[in-house]
Amino acid sequence: MPRRSLPLAPLSHLALVFAAACSAPRPAPTPVPEPQPADAPASTPEPVAYALSPVFEKDALVALQVELRLRGDADGLTRLKLPDHWGTARELWTLMRDFTVEGATVSPDDDPSIRQLAAAPNAPLVVRYRVVSGFDHDPHAQDGQPFLPIIRPTWFDVFGEALFAFPEGREDDPATFVWRDAPAGFHFASDLEHLAGARPGVVGDVVESVVIGGPGLRTRADGQVRVAILGDYDFGHDAFFDLSLAVIASQREFWGDKDAPFLITLAPQKRIEGSMTYGGTGRSDAFTLSVAENAAIADLRHLLAHEYFHTWNARQLGGQAEGTAEGAGKWFAEGFTEFYTWRLLLRAGIYSPEDFVTAWNEALVEYWTSPVRDEPNARIVADYWNDHAVSRLPYRRGPLLAAIWEQRLRQATAGARDLDDVLQAMRAKVQASPVKFAPDAASVFPPVYRELGGPDIAADLERFVDQGTAIRMPADVFGPCVRVVDSVRRNFERGWDVDATAAAGHVAGLRKGSAAWRAGLRDGMKILERDGKPGDSTVPYVLRVRDGKRERIIRFKPEGDKEIPLQQLELAPGLTPERRAACARELSGA
Repeated sequence: MPRRSLPLAPLSHLALVFAAACSAPRPAPTPVPEPQPADAPASTPEPVAYALSPVFEKDALVALQVELRLRGDADGLTRLKLPDHWGTARELWTLMRDFTVEGATVSPDDDPSIRQLAAAPNAPLVVRYRVVSGFDHDPHAQDGQPFLPIIRPTWFDVFGEALFAFPEGREDDPATFVWRDAPAGFHFASDLEHLAGARPGVVGDVVESVVIGGPGLRTRADGQVRVAILGDYDFGHDAFFDLSLAVIASQREFWGDKDAPFLITLAPQKRIEGSMTYGGTGRSDAFTLSVAENAAIADLRHLLAHEYFHTWNARQLGGQAEGTAEGAGKWFAEGFTEFYTWRLLLRAGIYSPEDFVTAWNEALVEYWTSPVRDEPNARIVADYWNDHAVSRLPYRRGPLLAAIWEQRLRQATAGARDLDDVLQAMRAKVQASPVKFAPDAASVFPPVYRELGGPDIAADLERFVDQGTAIRMPADVFGPCVRVVDSVRRNFERGWDVDATAAAGHVAGLRKGSAAWRAGLRDGMKILERDGKPGDSTVPYVLRVRDGKRERIIRFKPEGDKEIPLQQLELAPGLTPERRAACARELSGA
């Protein structure tokens, strides 16, 4: 679930292009199935029937109404799990209102996210409640990734984890879904609409979903792939649609998958002068993006490709551990996804070789300059959701290990195998398992890698993942087209305290003696616009500031006092068109 936040970034100067197709008409809602009599056979569980409706007050959307129709548990006590935590959001049940149950007596549990429903065995139950917004404003570019439900007067965008309750222990029970009672012109999109098709749905699909809607929602479809967009951006809706289709086609070709239902949703974050942010979250048959309206379409190539690759990694390659242990395997789930994001974008021609090298170099700078670079994997387990620098670490370790291990596999098999073969074999192993696969993908990878001829990587895992030792790639790890070179640079230092400055609305916490201070920046000045590259001390900063009643331009190189070793990629110079095309094939594994 990557999130990139660029405080005080320059505004894009792209012209706004609005070329959206009209929303596709929705089929008439199907009736919500009523539970069968209490003596119905229990061999085939009845579906848990979900219904969702908008709630208005004076024509303003104020909540979403959720209804569950289900049969109670056979022992007469059903534990209903309410929305609780998702991403960085906590106690989501506090956003529920007007909770009622027909057919059972409700009592609390020691866990505040649980409601105990006492009724006759297998009794039919109807649960209703409303969910209100976790935001009292339209989310903007400084809000970060919005895991809380967004319900605004004219639109909504909500994760299923923040919306839907479910009977505990019954995530694999069949489920149905219907969107109903919306006024004409109030459009809706969700991967839950896939449950009405050929693919049977279960309760877990409902919880892991996304719903989005509003009069301004625009959708387009190509086969079974749909794109639903809210907001006006500095790129055309058609440009986003075309990019989405190209990314999806390239990755489905890699996995050999045919056309299947898939949804991409895009919701806006209001532009703030000097800021830009974007991020996304993968679902099993969808991914959802939240993007500042001043984002550039080129910035979304990586985001789309990364999130779509999560359709397979880690869920189809062995999954991820649950709870706090999830962070232990992020080096594979997120790090290998990064490796394949860059690889497949290049293979599809969406990236050029220069784009590929640039993406790697930005990641390498982030890795080598990270304040937590040498932290052990246990730190990631503990603080993945608590510390941004910690959460980024597995994204940066994983690609380095993937590149090194691929080189070793190719050497060990005389070029007959690469990581593509390993991931395909992992998927086949999981699919062939007669029972639900218990290990997570990070633990499936090493033995499959060995089975295909790779060397034992247990020592690498202990050293580079468990202990956190810095990972240095061999100079020839990418072959003859790209060399890995060692260099040294000064640490990146803006000079001011970013959080204090954001809170104060003007420069605060400026370090006396910093490059910014030497250039003339002072506490109390207001930064109006900034040109530079956060994290890269080699790119000069140019600030337009308000100093009292006048504006000034302040230029400086954001270098600190420390020298940091790092590695960078260099593309071979003087490539002919033919050699350039061959390099693109080699670097992309094609």
